[in-house]
Amino acid sequence: MSTALSTTQPRGLALQTISEAMTFGKMLAESSFVPKDFRGKPADCVLAVQHGAELGLGPMQSVQSIAVVNGRPSIYGDAAIALAKGSPVCEYISERIEGDGDQMAAVCEAKRRGDPQPTVSTFSVADAKKAGLWGKSGPWQQYPRRMLQMRARGFALRDAFPDVLRGLVTAEE
Repeated sequence: MSTALSTTQPRGLALQTISEAMTFGKMLAESSFVPKDFRGKPADCVLAVQHGAELGLGPMQSVQSIAVVNGRPSIYGDAAIALAKGSPVCEYISERIEGDGDQMAAVCEAKRRGDPQPTVSTFSVADAKKAGLWGKSGPWQQYPRRMLQMRARGFALRDAFPDVLRGLVTAEE
């Protein structure tokens, strides 16, 4: 496995062969640097690195930012906004929470350079209830505002920047 920095990738190792990739994948899968879903799964690690490379992510960023949900690769919301903001087609992204209690809603406004209007997505408590998410154990109970934000963000970014996200949904969806 080459330890030279790549001149064609923005960062990280330059894995040139499938053998090098699998060696790296095995090392990742045996480490505590990857999420538990990747531990003991070198092939999944390699595929996450490859999928991330197609988005412009480095190897370590890829295994931290790519998740497999129901057999489909997805990207965490914080990586999605980083990719969108890092793209030259992004003019701005603005997020806010409006209202309180059952009237609370997250709003994400994403403006693509050259488009006349921004893409605006809202995800409300009513939307979360309709989807069976509101009050669900886990992050929906612990961080309800953040989860509303991630839903609004995911929809807005996928609509405004499908080319940047390459059709990936956000893991929070």
